[in-house]
Amino acid sequence: MKFDNSGLNLEFFSQFIEENYQIGRISSIRFIPKGEDGYCYSIKTDRNNHYFVKAQKSNEHLDLFNSLRAVSDLRYKYKKDYVVAPIQTSQQKSIVTFDNMWISLYPFIQGTSLYETSEFTSHLEQIAKTLADFHNVSIHNNQLPKETFQNPFEKKILYLLNVAEKQDFSSNLCKRKTASLFIKERKDIETALEKMRTGQKKFSQRQFKQTITHGDPNFSNILRGPNEKLYFIDWGEIAFAPVERDLMFFLEVDGKPLDFEQFISTYLNNRPDTIIHPEIVEFYLYRWCLQEIADYGYRLLVENNGVEEDEHSWKELQPYLPIPHLTMHDRIKNIVNFL
Repeated sequence: MKFDNSGLNLEFFSQFIEENYQIGRISSIRFIPKGEDGYCYSIKTDRNNHYFVKAQKSNEHLDLFNSLRAVSDLRYKYKKDYVVAPIQTSQQKSIVTFDNMWISLYPFIQGTSLYETSEFTSHLEQIAKTLADFHNVSIHNNQLPKETFQNPFEKKILYLLNVAEKQDFSSNLCKRKTASLFIKERKDIETALEKMRTGQKKFSQRQFKQTITHGDPNFSNILRGPNEKLYFIDWGEIAFAPVERDLMFFLEVDGKPLDFEQFISTYLNNRPDTIIHPEIVEFYLYRWCLQEIADYGYRLLVENNGVEEDEHSWKELQPYLPIPHLTMHDRIKNIVNFL
């Protein structure tokens, strides 16, 4: 989220945090243009301590309360110090509600995301080892989602296709371009949706081993901290699923292929019993693509976020629409050749 259009009153917001967390008085709060699913702020207290707070719109389809409770277990019960877990409130809660938003507070880590440093290849082995260790955790939590291979974005995408054709966006350039793009790509989008329905029927009948997964371990969600230590953040999508759900993020970055052979070789050396299914990787690549089309398409065609935010969303939509079938095919072909 590049711009702060949350509508939060930062003075009242600071008072709310002070009342719910035992961190002392907040001396400054500053918006940080990071993340796409919420609004992030840096906090400094009168004790000269720093924190990171995230505010995201409540979502009835996302059980963030149980997700963050599981993250806390990973950090403190299972001793996984690469997991950045939320700080508990004075009432021992991982998340609280303020102005129809979910609020979570985190320790501030002095570091930079790997995406910002553009250091991708040099950290692949370390990432692979960390993910292998994480996937080996036998966490017991019946509240976390389990993979059913559904496509939860179909309904929203079909709605956007209808909006694109029926509404007049002549007064807004970004919305007009988005509507034209959806109309132009309608047939291909519908074909992709059918592909997902076919995949769901096929994969739900097979038994794939499921383990704990992050769900979005892209380079923006991996921080390089002091002494080159890596930290994984943004755990809102944590769920039980095949490990391919996480591994597919290391096929490429910004459309450019990564050394997946180096990555997966290190991963398999640390988790040798893993079986990689290329068809499952393909399913996750397509579902991620449709998720981005749904999310950015909705921001552009339905929400009114202002010119700057619309321009940002339009830019972020470009890698996914038109759907990059050939690129995804090449990534799967590389996996097949390696295996």
